Amino acid sequence: MTTVAQKILLRSDRQFHGKLPPRHIGLLLAELPLAVRQATSMALRSCSTARGPCPAWLERAADVRFVGHESNGETSLWFEAPRLGDAAPEIYSQKSLFPESRPLADDTGFDLLADVLADVERRNADSPNYDPPLLRRIANSRRLFKRGPFREFDVLSRRFGPDAPARLSPEVAESARCLLGRTPAPQRVRLVGQLDGLVASTQQFSLLLDTGEKVVGVFPDDQADCMRHLWRARVLVLGTAVYRASEKLLRVDAEAVKPGENESTIFSRMPTPSHAKLDISKLHKAQGPRSGMAAIMGQWPGDETDEEVAAALERLS
Repeated sequence: MTTVAQKILLRSDRQFHGKLPPRHIGLLLAELPLAVRQATSMALRSCSTARGPCPAWLERAADVRFVGHESNGETSLWFEAPRLGDAAPEIYSQKSLFPESRPLADDTGFDLLADVLADVERRNADSPNYDPPLLRRIANSRRLFKRGPFREFDVLSRRFGPDAPARLSPEVAESARCLLGRTPAPQRVRLVGQLDGLVASTQQFSLLLDTGEKVVGVFPDDQADCMRHLWRARVLVLGTAVYRASEKLLRVDAEAVKPGENESTIFSRMPTPSHAKLDISKLHKAQGPRSGMAAIMGQWPGDETDEEVAAALERLS
């Protein structure tokens, strides 16, 4: 299998002269393959994690190897990663439900991870490149920088070179946390429509609603035979709607797909979140001379007796 050399630059205010601190490098090396796998899974099957065993094609596509490091004024880690077309030929030999969004066959998992990091840094709330579990992994990456010597890791890829790399940093981790805070919680749904697309290798399907809109979904492996028999038929999908930070539908995680020829059209409309998740970051407001504590300090005269204060409180109640 053909592999591609991949590079990550370690940004620090210190010079290591090739002698890297093992703890923080070890944390990065342990975390990186998991992030690459989730980014690859997200790009090829619309979900970063799924129930059941990991498909063989995903094991191959996310099989990144650390091959060494170098230091010539800046510290670099070198990896090898397979091209997606070589690692997952069964995926690329099939027609895609959404060909415009399928990654190129020459891409690697590093390229996909870089795309994710770039969208998170831009706080692209409508990105199809991540879902809540992948956002959570990036948000938790802040521990890689806690009391460590590195301020960021630059992931170089086909679309992000040395002059404008994709970054993993405390700021990007914070952006992931904010996006996660804006993402509505998954909710149970009942959907009816025509099963008009099916990809067995990635367990994806598309549902054509009566409104003319399409919904992408993922079905469990034990539903594969049922899905084949229902292709092109009107079906009832029971499952969970997963949303983007923009509150638009990302996908439906199906638990059961049944014949739906007698189901009402009322269930054939695009799911919307019942309520948005509280964005905690919006609660943080900068204090000025007339806001926050500054608006309170010095306003209470302070010369009232206890009896006067008690009487005022009694009137307020």
